[in-house]
Amino acid sequence: MASLARLDEPVRAKSHRANTKRSHSKSRTGCRVCKIRRVKCDETRPFCQRCTSTGRTCEGYSVPPPRLPPSPESHWLAPGPAPTSTSLTLHRLSPVVLDNNAERRIFGFMRERAIYDVSGYFESEFWDWLLRVSHTEPAVRHALLGLSSLCETYEEASRGRGSATAAGDEYARVQFAMRQYNKAVGHLTSSLSASKPQLEAILTSCLVLVWLEFMRNDLDAGLRHLRSGLKILDDFRQPGKSSALSSQLIDTSLIRLFERLELQATIYGRPSFDFVPKQGEKAQSGVPASFSSPEEARLSLHALLGSVFRFIRGISHPDAKRHSGLEPLVDRLGLAEAKCRSLLQQLRSWDEAVRHSPAATFKSPNARQPAAMCLLHIYHRPITIALETLFSQSQMVYDGYDGCFEQILTLAEQLIRNSQHMQRIIFFDMGVMAPLFFVVLKCRNLALRRKALALLALAPCREGMWYRQDVIDYANWKIGIEERGRAGLRETEPLPEEARVWNERMTEVVFDGQQKTAISFQWRGPDGIVQYGEEITDLSSRMGQLI
Repeated sequence: MASLARLDEPVRAKSHRANTKRSHSKSRTGCRVCKIRRVKCDETRPFCQRCTSTGRTCEGYSVPPPRLPPSPESHWLAPGPAPTSTSLTLHRLSPVVLDNNAERRIFGFMRERAIYDVSGYFESEFWDWLLRVSHTEPAVRHALLGLSSLCETYEEASRGRGSATAAGDEYARVQFAMRQYNKAVGHLTSSLSASKPQLEAILTSCLVLVWLEFMRNDLDAGLRHLRSGLKILDDFRQPGKSSALSSQLIDTSLIRLFERLELQATIYGRPSFDFVPKQGEKAQSGVPASFSSPEEARLSLHALLGSVFRFIRGISHPDAKRHSGLEPLVDRLGLAEAKCRSLLQQLRSWDEAVRHSPAATFKSPNARQPAAMCLLHIYHRPITIALETLFSQSQMVYDGYDGCFEQILTLAEQLIRNSQHMQRIIFFDMGVMAPLFFVVLKCRNLALRRKALALLALAPCREGMWYRQDVIDYANWKIGIEERGRAGLRETEPLPEEARVWNERMTEVVFDGQQKTAISFQWRGPDGIVQYGEEITDLSSRMGQLI
């Protein structure tokens, strides 16, 4: 932090220090945090002692991207400074690498437009790295081509181009995507059977295939790819299992993306996998007093989010005990409450660490950084509310959080308004849908609920596993079933407790020969006794189990 504090000192003082400092060569092998802080890294792997001994989250070590063979056809598309909205540097694949005009056109779509939209607020450099890897790794290249084709198809459909020609183009793009998918799987299978499989290429292919399956609306297949990738990472973290894997290095941004996908699956309501990220384990040791970068703040909060959701799943769903790592806690209320208090304290510590970080930490000409910090705060508030109300027996408790719900909406509106120039239709990372959906589920202030619905309508059509229309449809159902219980009360008055439903579960059923979705729920009768209800709906069952 001392180096940041000296940034505003007179230039001559800095020059004097420069003249008296002994010359040395810069180390390019330290961890990311030490590089940002401009301190010497001890380079202990997988996490350096310099970070861990001070309570910081070590972000690991970058792996240099593969060097490209020289080619007169390969060149930078944008030699000048990158746009302020992103730090990506875009590449053009050599025509020798791409087989035909269709591949060149589809790859160009991802390179020149879609890649800005689908990448998240963090790890945007991963996409630059991904494009470079696709030069040399066929599995990555074909998976990326398939994903790009589906992204283009989805965007065209979202714009409502429903002519016969458009329908024919859509069919052709989907068929192209499936051919690329099969090629990618074939190359991936060959890579896995190699005597020394290239771990980064395999994991990168796996990650792109997860996104590709999500775009095909096959969440189960995508989650199977995700589970496979997490299993490989688990083997990598345990050197005794596979020397061929443990001897390799993996770029930390790739690991973070897998961890965030696992977190997405947990937030979405899917069972958590048998994989606890190393950062999740480290979250138990505390949060640093301040952060040196938005990325460090994100790593810390996402580790906490993973711990919180595993804890809540373990408490709420008995069949999740073995995934939560909380087997001793779920049957002992006192210990569970103590665990809840500990997590809340860590969330408060995270908020304090952000406030105590130097102002320069979160200032950047890159427009992604302010948006990234805004998104972190949007997630921090709902998860705090969820923990503070976890053991409450009454849904009326949420009426005391209207101010917090309003803060979430204000932050979400700020993020959405500031990102509208990006015209995002597809977004692979976590975005505003889950927090806005939480507001609709838990807040019973009708004005705030309506504002949340209005903001949901401005969100991207897709955010990872979340479908905007599914979320809006479910939100309208939830508001509708509860508002029916308002009777003659004015909209500005608190919703009666007997009108509030909670603990909803969705099940696919066949009703009158048609596929429907049954939603079971709980509500409290006028006598205070918990009742159980069910409603048959036309809603999509993709919403999963909801908290």
